[in-house]
Amino acid sequence: MSLWRSLPQAIAMLASRIALACTLACTATCAVLGQDFPQHYLPGEPWPEAQSTFNPETQSFEEFEIPNSIPTSKLRRIDGASVGGNTLQEVLDDPRYRHYRIGESITSYMPGDGDQFGWLDFENTPYLSAAKTSGITLGTSLHLLSGPNSVALPPRLWDFVLGYQNRATLGERFSYDLASSIGVYSDFEDSAREGVRPLGHAVGSFHRSDLWDWILGVDYVNRDDFKILPVMGFSWHNQTASPWRLDMVFPRPRVQYSLSNSTRLYVAGLLGGGTWDIEMPKDVNDVMTYRDYRLLFGHEQITPGGNIAATEVGLVFGRQVEMRHSLQQVPFDDAFIIRFVARR
Repeated sequence: MSLWRSLPQAIAMLASRIALACTLACTATCAVLGQDFPQHYLPGEPWPEAQSTFNPETQSFEEFEIPNSIPTSKLRRIDGASVGGNTLQEVLDDPRYRHYRIGESITSYMPGDGDQFGWLDFENTPYLSAAKTSGITLGTSLHLLSGPNSVALPPRLWDFVLGYQNRATLGERFSYDLASSIGVYSDFEDSAREGVRPLGHAVGSFHRSDLWDWILGVDYVNRDDFKILPVMGFSWHNQTASPWRLDMVFPRPRVQYSLSNSTRLYVAGLLGGGTWDIEMPKDVNDVMTYRDYRLLFGHEQITPGGNIAATEVGLVFGRQVEMRHSLQQVPFDDAFIIRFVARR
């Protein structure tokens, strides 16, 4: 019974000791924090000028100089990474020819029926965006075929590509764009072994001046019709004095006219088609190569996010399908194409 009577007294004594300990800890913490502030500062007094800092050793304020700007190399994000400039904007403002291939998402339609050969493509190319310098790349594509009656072809073809790309600038005069990938190109109706192909390119640019770039390299497309394409030509650009830009680089030439800082018109040339492992009637495997040449007229707009949205219409000529094993070759009439392209 005496235990229950003394319990409230013990609780009260414990609470008083806890309160005393909290008070002492708070006083010690405030004393430590107070060392960072001048002892003679009182509430209501004006705070010292921003150009001085208090030195607790000398108990006085010391002058220091505030820089007009902080170099971005000295800045860090919250994750510790350096904060650079607007890399994407720097890419858009730099007219020099530094990128041979950049990432694109393409939807294109080439009508065809009966004896004519039509395509509907959904492509995502295995290349880096323009603002990136190196990294792993992925590409997937779906090609829906219509016709022709003259040769039995599968209704759909697939591309799956994994690669790596690296770009860099060496000093002020040289830059390069390297890419290597392995892809599977097939209808996946049977074995896709003959549809596995390595690809890549190695392209260098010599920046002779602010107006001229000279480009030289190779593009390993590894198709049945073309194995290696030379990459050569020049680029001329004068953003301050002329709206024209000439990228006369084989095999992807382009002539551009700028309507504004964000809107352009252009004419471009392109090699179309590819090579796929397919299954023919009666379970016969073969390798199909489709080839065409494209003259494209485009309009592109730089979006607020820095990507490029383009609409293209063009003429497709020199169209032909070849079979590796049956040696069959089937030509087709010229056609037109419309493409919607998002460039990164």
